[in-house]
Amino acid sequence: MSTGLTDRTPADAEDDSAGTSATSNGTGPRRAAVRERTRPPGNTSSPVTAVGDGSGEPPRNWLTKIRTFESLGYPAYRDFFLAMLGQMASQNMQMVVRSYLAFVLTGSYAALGIIALANAIPGLVLSMVGGAIADRVARRKNIVQIGQLTNALNTAAVGVLLVTDLLTFEYLFVAAVVQGITMALMMPARQALLPGLVPPGSMMNAVALNAAGMNSMRLIGPAIGGFIVAWSAGAVYFLMSGLYLLACFFLVRVPEAPKVTVSAGSVRGEIRAAWSNMGLGISYIARDKILGPLMLINVLVVLTAMPYMFLLAGFVVDVLEADADALGTLQSVSGIGSLAAALVVASMAAKRRGAWFLIGSGFQGLMLLAAFTLSTSVWMMAGFMLLMGIGQAARQGLSNVLVQEYVQEEYRGRVMSVYMLQFSLSQIGAFFTGLLAEAVGPRMALGSTSLVLVILAFGTLIFVPRLRNLD
Repeated sequence: MSTGLTDRTPADAEDDSAGTSATSNGTGPRRAAVRERTRPPGNTSSPVTAVGDGSGEPPRNWLTKIRTFESLGYPAYRDFFLAMLGQMASQNMQMVVRSYLAFVLTGSYAALGIIALANAIPGLVLSMVGGAIADRVARRKNIVQIGQLTNALNTAAVGVLLVTDLLTFEYLFVAAVVQGITMALMMPARQALLPGLVPPGSMMNAVALNAAGMNSMRLIGPAIGGFIVAWSAGAVYFLMSGLYLLACFFLVRVPEAPKVTVSAGSVRGEIRAAWSNMGLGISYIARDKILGPLMLINVLVVLTAMPYMFLLAGFVVDVLEADADALGTLQSVSGIGSLAAALVVASMAAKRRGAWFLIGSGFQGLMLLAAFTLSTSVWMMAGFMLLMGIGQAARQGLSNVLVQEYVQEEYRGRVMSVYMLQFSLSQIGAFFTGLLAEAVGPRMALGSTSLVLVILAFGTLIFVPRLRNLD
């Protein structure tokens, strides 16, 4: 069986995807019909790439015979997956250790919010630019590699400041801004690479398995970061730098079919074309009957579901009176639940995914509400965080699958750039939640955002059948 890249048309991809789904669960014709209704009149799509011989069957071995891991049978996807593990391990360490250092340096919840805001603003400003670049450049992989190298240098610089005892809150702020810029420009291109690595019929498995890998790094990364930072914070940052370089190495091995691009003829022309492409991407999302509501509810859910990640360090130190070890433990326990749920999502049939996305969001909100309002010890909170991770993985994995499933290829980079805004938006939410925590206390602040998430998720499940009925 060939594992090379094969040019395909969007019609071919839709036919294969619909045929595969119809064979497995009878929902393929319905999804194809929905896509056809939501396709703008007169639209023509650019060529898509997929791996394999068109059969949708990966090369088989003892592992990939298990449906959950079938996408790992493709060497291109496997290298992409390994690169993701390196990046996400470093990113999750950085999220935990940076928040811990910010709180230790200042003792302020507002400072945690400010660090989150520093990382978020570049994403809000530049994410659509990253999406437009991803849709215009001939090789998306090069963007991702440059971003990984920049992250490696950034974390190494913070490590040097730590070991020389020169790190201040201001330097930490600058490092957060640099990472925010890099992620905003890199992540849309990375997300847009994925569909070309597996056949359409394996897309749900590939996306969900990618989410499972990300959640496994949420399990391992914070634990390593939390335990090592008690010994040497500088060593953690040097480890992060090495992991970013490892991710860059695996990306070198990921093949990519060059896209056919049309030059605007000048720098000014390229800038105008980029702005035009961004406008077309936003217009496409707004008029699409599936993607529009899906992206809107995802944004609202993220604003209330994710701020806890950036304020958890302060809660652990201030309320539970614990240290960095406990912070790593809580992050890892939530990662166990997330990993288990992500593996279940990877094995799911393409049926009722909209409803499960909303149920997972609501369940995450319930567990966060219990964790931040009832917990009096690290171990009590750990039980709630374990269950919370299950809801979080269902929310993240299924929202990603649904967006990747329903977007047209020519808009994929721009749509994924909007989707990736959720990380920046979660930090905007963390900024305001941090200010609220400074005023009324962390229990009240985090409990309130969790309650809003519960109402939003279950309200949408009941009153918005268009999303509830998505397959």
